[in-house]
Order: sequence, then C-alpha cells, then structure tokens
Amino acid sequence: MDMETKKKIKMVTFTPQANFGTCLQSYALNTILRKMGHDVEFIYNGSENPAYGIKGTIKDILKNNLPSFIVEGIRRRERKHRIAKEQPSPSLGKVAYSVPPTIVPLRDSKWRYLLSKMPFYEQIYKWIKYRNRQWRKVYQFAFKDGNYNMRRLYTAEHYNDVVNDADIFITGSDQIWNPYCCGFNPILFLEFVNGKKCISYSSSIARPSFPKEVEDRAKKDLQKFAHIAVRESSSVDLLRNLLHRDDIHLVVDPTYLLSKEEWTAFGERANIEFKIPERYIFCYFIGFRREDYVAMVEDVKEKTGIKDVITVDCTNNKINYGNGILYKDGGPYEFIYLLNHASFVCMDSFHATVFALKFKVDFVHILKNAGDGSESSQNLRMYDLFARYNILYKLYDKNSSEWLAPINWNEVDLIIQEEVKLSMNYLINAISN
Repeated sequence: MDMETKKKIKMVTFTPQANFGTCLQSYALNTILRKMGHDVEFIYNGSENPAYGIKGTIKDILKNNLPSFIVEGIRRRERKHRIAKEQPSPSLGKVAYSVPPTIVPLRDSKWRYLLSKMPFYEQIYKWIKYRNRQWRKVYQFAFKDGNYNMRRLYTAEHYNDVVNDADIFITGSDQIWNPYCCGFNPILFLEFVNGKKCISYSSSIARPSFPKEVEDRAKKDLQKFAHIAVRESSSVDLLRNLLHRDDIHLVVDPTYLLSKEEWTAFGERANIEFKIPERYIFCYFIGFRREDYVAMVEDVKEKTGIKDVITVDCTNNKINYGNGILYKDGGPYEFIYLLNHASFVCMDSFHATVFALKFKVDFVHILKNAGDGSESSQNLRMYDLFARYNILYKLYDKNSSEWLAPINWNEVDLIIQEEVKLSMNYLINAISN
C-alpha cells in the first residue's frame, strides 16, 4: 500500500476485559485494518468500561475475601437493583428504564498522567486491575502479544495530539452507543474530534431509541460522522429517523470478518491447565439469570446425552454449571479454543453465538433479560441476529425441545458470506472515499 492510500487510523471501542466478546470484536477490527495496510492505533482513556474501574476492582477484592454468605447477599442486592431499574411501560408496550443513564465525563486528568510516569506504576496498576490469572491473560493479550498498538489519553493536550496525528477515527463494535450498557461516554461518540473523518463500523445501540436525557447530545455527536454502519437493523431505522439520513448501513460484527481458519489459529495459542473431555457442553454466561442457566444446562445435558460441562467464568459468578469444570482462569485464546472444540454450546452472549455459527457448533441461546419482550434493550440485538439467519427456534424455551432442531448450515453460510462481502465493501469505501 502506498503512502497516499495508507491511513493513520485511530480506533475507539471498549477496551479489552474479561468479557471475551468485547476483547475479540476489537481484535478482529484491528486485525482487518492492519491487513488492509493501515497504521492502526487503539486509543482509550480508561473510562470505556466503568464497571471495571476502581469501584469494580474494590467490589471484586471484597467478593474474593468476604465469607460466601455475605457475597451472596451482595449479589442478591445487585440483582434486585437491576430488576428495579426496569419498569414496564404500558403506553410503549415495552420495558422503559426508570432511571436516567449515567453520563460519563470526558477524562482530563493531569494527576493520572503524572502518576502514570512514576516508577513501578505499571506493576502496581497491573496488580490492582489484572488481579487474577484470568485478568493477567487479558493483560497479556492486550498489551504484550502484539495484538494492538495501545495509546492511553489522559489530558486535553493528549486528545489534541491524537487528533492532529490522525487521518481517520473509527468507532468499533459492541454496545458502545447503548447508554445503559456502560453509560453515555463522549470518547465513544468521538466528541473530542474536529476536522477529521469519523467512521463507525458495527457500532451497537441495542435499543429501539436513545433515552430522552441523551438523545439531543447523541444526535449532535453522530451528525459529524461521514459514514455510519451499525450492527442491528433496528439501529439503522433509529439513526435514519434521528439524523434524517438514508446512508446508514447494516454490517456484521467485526468477528465475522476473520475466517474460521484464522480464528482456529488464534485459539491454538491457548494455555489450558486441565484435561479436556472428549465431548462436552461449553457454557458462557455474562448475565444474571443464574437459576435459569442452571436449569437450562441440566435440560441440555439430559436431552443431548452429553454429560461433561466446561464453564468459562467471566463475571466472577463462581457457579459450576452441570457439575462440570468451572474454568476461572480462561482468557481470550482459551475461550476460542474451548468453544471451537465443544460438542454443544449454552450461552446468553452475542459473541459466543457468533462464534458458534462461525465454527458450526450446535447451540442454544438463552436471552439475557427474562420476560421483557422483543423490545428489551439487550434482547433486541439477539432477536435481530436470529431472525436474519432464520434460527429463532434456537432461543431456549424450557417448555419446548424445538431448540434441538438442527441448523441448516449451508443456508446460514450463504447469508453470512454475502453479509461479510457487503460489510468489507462498506469498510473499504468508507476509508477510501
């Protein structure tokens, strides 16, 4: 690629964490942009995943050291709080959140920057945030294995410097534009960027609308984007109406853009510390329907005849589903390897579903939010995904065995191939046009 077509691209999305869909969508987009010949830098300011900030760290330290009955009491309060936030709205016929979304400030912190320059800062930071073997694997993946060129922004001067250094800014995938996921975050809407091309690729809102508290601000931010592509068809309609634009595109998640062979090679970098059963059910749950997950896994064991279960834990739930193996130390490589070699997959995760489709592993998906209809903020994206591939029957129903029906892989493959082709064309044209 010559210097005129090679671009300095600054990528913005959720930073890698022990939620492996979040890790792998950024890895995939970063890898594709590099393969296209561009100079890619992953910029962040440390506020992209507030749940994993100082407050989240303190919570996890307490949970790991307090007696189990106290920890379970904390979890019950958290679940009760989450349920209380969602109130049915008779006028809308769907769930409406009873509290406004959190608005995250754009960080401008000279003291954090000065602190980062002190001796032993990296070791102390790593000890606090990357506090167990799983998180240390995430740290290795993000900062040591050459998967990214990471650049942290601390001050207003840093934001100005990165704008001056860039040709293009790209917001990546995941629910970065869902204000009820990790707050309304100005860095993820590129509020600090002026005078440079802004592109979105597969950014997700995962809601039928923006809350009124942030709608005008979101509209102002998104108006400066030269090209917008989102992950759900519902988001296409939302943004076309909000921005009065007919050039909003639907594209696949970045994880689709890498081939099955590339992801298999990625998984071969795994370091798994136990003997893997010949046949097993792979479980990956990131939501809070724990009792429902337990019942579903037992149902799947009985109806598939597969007795061994491996659960990769990513939210410190410490629940050993199906009386199998609870793998608390798995990182991104181990996640891919174990899912790829599974006989069946149980999940509530968008990205686990994508990888099951990629590897052609049979599965059943349980919706993350129970009993709140197709307009739910988190469920909407799953209905959209399953409808595209005509596999809505793969959504778990405890009163039915329809989810056992086989998938027509040839039909799904043809749809995905066309989606990947259109998505790559969008990305190439958005960068070059």
